[in-house]
Amino acid sequence: MKRAVTNVRMLLPHGIEPGALLLDGDRIAEARADAAPGSVAGYETVDGGGRIAAPGYIDIHVHGGGGFDLMTGDPEQVRGFARWAVRHGVTSFLVSTSGRNHAEILQRLRALAPVIGAPGPGEARALGFHLEGPYINPQRKGAFDPRWLRAPSVAEYRELFEASGGAIRQMTLAPELPGADELICAVVESGAVAAMGHTDATYEQALQAIELGASHITHCFNAMRPFGHRDPGVLGVAFDRPLAYRGPTVELIGDGAHVGYVAARALVHARGSDAIVLITDGMPLCGTPDGEGRWEGVAIKVEGGKAVRVADGTIIGGTTPLDTMVRNAWHHIGVPRDEAPRMASLHSAQAIGAAGERGSLATGAAADFVLLDDELHVSETWVGGERAWSAAPA
Repeated sequence: MKRAVTNVRMLLPHGIEPGALLLDGDRIAEARADAAPGSVAGYETVDGGGRIAAPGYIDIHVHGGGGFDLMTGDPEQVRGFARWAVRHGVTSFLVSTSGRNHAEILQRLRALAPVIGAPGPGEARALGFHLEGPYINPQRKGAFDPRWLRAPSVAEYRELFEASGGAIRQMTLAPELPGADELICAVVESGAVAAMGHTDATYEQALQAIELGASHITHCFNAMRPFGHRDPGVLGVAFDRPLAYRGPTVELIGDGAHVGYVAARALVHARGSDAIVLITDGMPLCGTPDGEGRWEGVAIKVEGGKAVRVADGTIIGGTTPLDTMVRNAWHHIGVPRDEAPRMASLHSAQAIGAAGERGSLATGAAADFVLLDDELHVSETWVGGERAWSAAPA
């Protein structure tokens, strides 16, 4: 079906322009600037109400939200999350998962593989998997149970990749561990992104990982060696931007709780927002009221914008939805309004090698977009050329 979403202000690479977004089935046919607000010949017309049309948000690091769990082998949990996520402008996401042992991760990947790339009506699209661990450093384990963790294994990774149906898009690993060099090469060879995270790597070890193909940093500042003026670690790579070296893309949990806004602003000023990807690191209680519960057998409570383990206060996941992160980037981190949505769309797509297919309103890209008011609140979410959610009553 051909649709024209008219009377919108489109977020294009050079800024916001009024016009109409023309859709041909599940693809964008054209972002037609200066198109009149009325009908477009040959297209069914939908009035965009003068709102901002921006690329749909892509959460590349999320473990759950809205009461739904992605650390699971239950496809209905993933579908439930996908229906909840569109309320927050998320049109696609990576299922971020791990497990207690190799067998459990294999089981989860096999069980969820049929959900990848096959959204139902009103659902965001699961683009693939993000494996966070088990090849991470126990010294920087964060909330991970150390019994889950082990040394990198290329043979295991290949089994995991096969179990996923070839849908692993990203793997977080600690590059300083024995065997990590070979694993980075195997991950990159498979077409997935090798991400440095939960790591005690030195600056030199991080540079070596980049030489081998690592191209991303998982939740910058969190669960990694602190920055020192003579020992900058992975954070030194995240902050470094000499002219001859762009460096990896960098995840930022933009909730003000995982990373204070002063530190977030310092990262943006040093590196530039074009290299930074907003992520939620969401867990099942993301987007729900403060309270208590259990996750992966651990007692947790939500307070002050983060979920913490009751036993010791360790942060165990994010509770702030991605659309709020975008507004935070604008209001608290100082990113211009036109750029903040790109940190959750274009930059996300670039990080996982999906630019051109997603993350923009370019001709031929997936017709995944959001309609935003002037304060960047989501009023409609479209997935594959269909309205998946609207704030207006049916």
